[in-house]
Amino acid sequence: MNRWLPARWIPQTSMIGVWPELSGWVIGAACFAAVAVALAFVPSTSSSRIGRPAARNVPRLIRGRRDAVPWSRRLLWGVISGIAATALLLRVGLPAGLAAGLLVALGATVALGWLEPGGVRSARRRRIADTPQALDLLASCLDAGLPVRAALRAIVETTDGPLSDDLRQVLRLTELGHDDASAWRTLAGHEQLGAAASDLARSVDSGTLLVESLSTHAELARAERRGLVESAARQVGVRSVLPLMLCFIPAFLLLGVVPTVVSAVMNALAF
Repeated sequence: MNRWLPARWIPQTSMIGVWPELSGWVIGAACFAAVAVALAFVPSTSSSRIGRPAARNVPRLIRGRRDAVPWSRRLLWGVISGIAATALLLRVGLPAGLAAGLLVALGATVALGWLEPGGVRSARRRRIADTPQALDLLASCLDAGLPVRAALRAIVETTDGPLSDDLRQVLRLTELGHDDASAWRTLAGHEQLGAAASDLARSVDSGTLLVESLSTHAELARAERRGLVESAARQVGVRSVLPLMLCFIPAFLLLGVVPTVVSAVMNALAF
């Protein structure tokens, strides 16, 4: 066996003490690599399908957010994190390295379930930005005499984005035969359109138009959008502190401190 290994890899005493460590590395790496490859070929599930009855039996701490990253990706990144932790700690011992890897993999999988995905965050911000305009357009269409369904179709055809997709779902329900009130009630839990959708459902039932109410909802949505913009502007100053420190502190040291120290040393040596 030794003739296949470089001379620097062959211990001077015996291979008996090296084989357990070598076998531990091989076994641990092979197991984690096999799991990672298997998870890489698992079909991705959308976040909207996670909350089905099969997943409701899972504790909420493990299940995470409703719009969290799909389980396949969470497990994949958890296994990758476990591999990294095991590779760093396996020299301490095989049991300790594997235990640490399993704990890191489980913790990463659970933590990813509570992080807001970037796509979800972008869609939420886009909905907040588009809600005032959509409500103003809807109020204007109703004030001009259009029925609710025609006003909704006009808005859907002239706008785009995630908010337009939500309204398009309501329009599709009405086209499939649902009444306007029940179709609008499907948006009752919507973060931006929930209150306006509930008022529109009551308006369709009672036969009254709530143009002023929609204008009020548009003003509230505009205030929420203004608050989001102000919050983002305040965060710019906080996030710029670290880059500024990385740029200015070395420059200050090189231009202000280093010349002074060098000058003092040179004067001392000349003295």
